[in-house]
Amino acid sequence: MKLNNSTTQKSSGFTLIELVMVIMLIGILSFGGISLFSSRDAYAGYIAKEQLTSSALLAQQMAMGMSASNNPVTLVIERDASDIWHFRLTKTSIPSAFPQTVSQAASGTNLIIDGVTLGKGDSRTFSWDSRANLSDGLNHEVRFVGESNYRVCISGAGYAYESQVACP
Repeated sequence: MKLNNSTTQKSSGFTLIELVMVIMLIGILSFGGISLFSSRDAYAGYIAKEQLTSSALLAQQMAMGMSASNNPVTLVIERDASDIWHFRLTKTSIPSAFPQTVSQAASGTNLIIDGVTLGKGDSRTFSWDSRANLSDGLNHEVRFVGESNYRVCISGAGYAYESQVACP
């Protein structure tokens, strides 16, 4: 008895629907990836806000930790001619002990401190005394204005925090 041995042909390759789906997925993923890089400027203000907040908190902690000495800790916010912001921390008596400088490209975002826009080549200095309070005892508002707006408040008590509304 002979069995009918039918040979089935296996198809090799992809169907048209599979190819179209892969092309569509690649297109969607490419669009998502490109949008992350094309709107890099939207993140410049956010990154600078985070760097300013952490630098101000570090300045307060440095002032508190070195309260035995009566030399203030300073935070200099500077915008250089290349349109880069620098946040530099120093201890007045020993400036080389804390060479803490963080930089961020401005990328079209403006920095406004207490209502005054920081221009290229301008800087602003904040100082914390040995009790970790701001030396001038005033509250300050720092705003990053661009595609997205961010506000950092630095209180006279030395605290730095993000706020959605005007600083007190």
